[in-house]
Amino acid sequence: MSCAKLESTTREGFKIQAENFNIITEMIKNPKIKGKDLEVMFNMSRRQLGYRIQKINEWLTEQDCPTIERTSQGFFIVDDIIKNFLNVSIEPIPQEDEQVYTAYQRAHLILLMLFREDETLSLNHFAIDLKVSKNTVLNDLKKLKLLLEPYDVTLKYSRQEGYYLVGNEFEIRRLLTRLIDKVFTLNISKDDILASLALQEEKLQIIDFQINKIEQYLENNFIDQSTETLRYKLYFIMRRIQHDKIVSPFSIGYDDLSDTEEYQATEILTSNYPDIPRQEKLFITLQLLSTSVQWSELDDVKVLPELKTALQSMLDQFEKITFITFEDRETLVNQLLFHMKPAFYRIRYELSDVDSLQNNLKDDYKELFHLVKLSSKPMEKFFNQPLPDNELAYLTILIGGILRRQDEDIDKKVKAVVVCTQGTSISQLMLQELRSVFPEFIFLDALSLREFNQYTLDFDIVFSPMHVMTHKRLYITKSILTAKEKHDLRQHVFGQLNNSFETDIHAEKMLAMIREHADIHNEDALLNEIKNQFDDIHAYASIKSSSISLNGHLNLQDLLPIHHIQFASHVSNLEEAIRLTAEPLSSQKYIDANYIDSMIQSFDDTYMVINQHIAIPHAENEQNVNRTSMSMLVLDEPLTLSTGLNVHVFVVIAATDRFKHLRPLLQLRDLAQDNESMQSIIQTDSKSQIFETIKQFSKID
Repeated sequence: MSCAKLESTTREGFKIQAENFNIITEMIKNPKIKGKDLEVMFNMSRRQLGYRIQKINEWLTEQDCPTIERTSQGFFIVDDIIKNFLNVSIEPIPQEDEQVYTAYQRAHLILLMLFREDETLSLNHFAIDLKVSKNTVLNDLKKLKLLLEPYDVTLKYSRQEGYYLVGNEFEIRRLLTRLIDKVFTLNISKDDILASLALQEEKLQIIDFQINKIEQYLENNFIDQSTETLRYKLYFIMRRIQHDKIVSPFSIGYDDLSDTEEYQATEILTSNYPDIPRQEKLFITLQLLSTSVQWSELDDVKVLPELKTALQSMLDQFEKITFITFEDRETLVNQLLFHMKPAFYRIRYELSDVDSLQNNLKDDYKELFHLVKLSSKPMEKFFNQPLPDNELAYLTILIGGILRRQDEDIDKKVKAVVVCTQGTSISQLMLQELRSVFPEFIFLDALSLREFNQYTLDFDIVFSPMHVMTHKRLYITKSILTAKEKHDLRQHVFGQLNNSFETDIHAEKMLAMIREHADIHNEDALLNEIKNQFDDIHAYASIKSSSISLNGHLNLQDLLPIHHIQFASHVSNLEEAIRLTAEPLSSQKYIDANYIDSMIQSFDDTYMVINQHIAIPHAENEQNVNRTSMSMLVLDEPLTLSTGLNVHVFVVIAATDRFKHLRPLLQLRDLAQDNESMQSIIQTDSKSQIFETIKQFSKID
């Protein structure tokens, strides 16, 4: 495969947007870059980046180039064809002992440098320390300014002072403490962190001694992973105090803290500095409160079990309203407990507003955050107050991480709301009823008409006993349903969502179609095969197969892009046809060799041919499929099958489950039944023309 050379950013009159070009360039030059890095770099949300990559891949497909892929680790795979096509130069690979950082990592390292003591920092300074060009540093500084946006802190420059940070001390401290926490999560070596700070390990050992004294006083240890960051935080806080960089007095109800053991521990820490203002002692106490693994009050035999019970009840509630079961519940409870122990005092003394983590959840975790908040009543009862949004944000991230690991994606599920004007009781009854009818849906809320008109969360379906104005799918249903009405409603909804009806109807229709166009050797066996493909409708209630989404439907053009189409003059036999058809999927490692062998062994031309036009080799061994996909081979000379059929077109189907490919398969069926379209595919030698035909049938619901 080859792509014509791109003159600047154009090819045959087509232009690639500058920002899209920059995104691809970053992927090429930084193979270890991840989505989160790109989001920060280009100031966009996860969804915005996903949309950009989708548009980039559409453009690449138009240019007959392979698309950009994403690994399970979150890295991007950019084919060499794309690199050559865009004429992006690739820098020499560094030596094995030389660590190379992304622009995102370098921005954090520069920010660390700005906390050095009594040092004027210039562009040259950064370039020499980071071993990059001045132009690279200038670009890194743009990324750095994005990192400052959550804080009331700005980056300034003067010839006399070089680069420096400006802001009130409390905001600078917030930045400093969060920065230290962050850099230890970015795979930056400890030596480079120390070098950036112009700090020797020996100076930190003095703080280590103080931390040890605090631990002895508290009769407890700090969290292992937090001890590393705490020593840096305390060192720089104390150093800034010594340089008269003092936080202004702040009042968030801290008076009670003076009676805690942690405040007394702060007194020990600052005993050599008698003139330290009270607000600085409170600020240090805050760091201890947010770092300690266990507190004296939480060691109480009553409090800790009660907290654990409240967390368990919260998870019970989450599972009840989402119909998602946590597979490793014990791990999740321990993670939540691990977080809630240091959060205990933050919540009790209303300290959580020093962080604004919930702001980062607006795009990525909006619906999940809402569901966690709905589930948090047991925690509210334990604390005798609502949980602050910042603490809920942490819990949301932890729960979201567990869901991702067990392949549950809230965004890919159908989300529904209930709109009812008949009062709270009736609306809640409807909500519970519909949850039992559609356990695979996420029901976000039961709303009044006024609440519905002001609702900001993303949803796909509205259930209501009355007509409401909405551009989303609306199902008008009674408040209380009989068993038959529940069955009929479920059948109707899934019939529309999946362009299908119940299993038996699917199977009989498919069998009737095959019966018209082919001789069937074993009708019972074929019927079972069809039923296995569609499965019964109750399988939708299983967790793994519940990721039906109105917004996430795959179409034929998604599974069968232009670079998956091939031509050949002829093939000698069926095995050669299947192997040649599968080559694009094999080369991209979407399937392995075992899957190709399985297709050859299991091919049955009594039913693996659609409307006498398209042979569809496929196999059941999903473990040998890495990505749901299709590929097409068009033959000049047809291959004669054992049934006597002469077939010009082969389409290999590879599926990771029994659901994702059903919609594209039905669209392929419609294409096979259109004689005019089939003739145009057979007679053309243009991939683009074939793909245009595929796109036409991809619009069919």
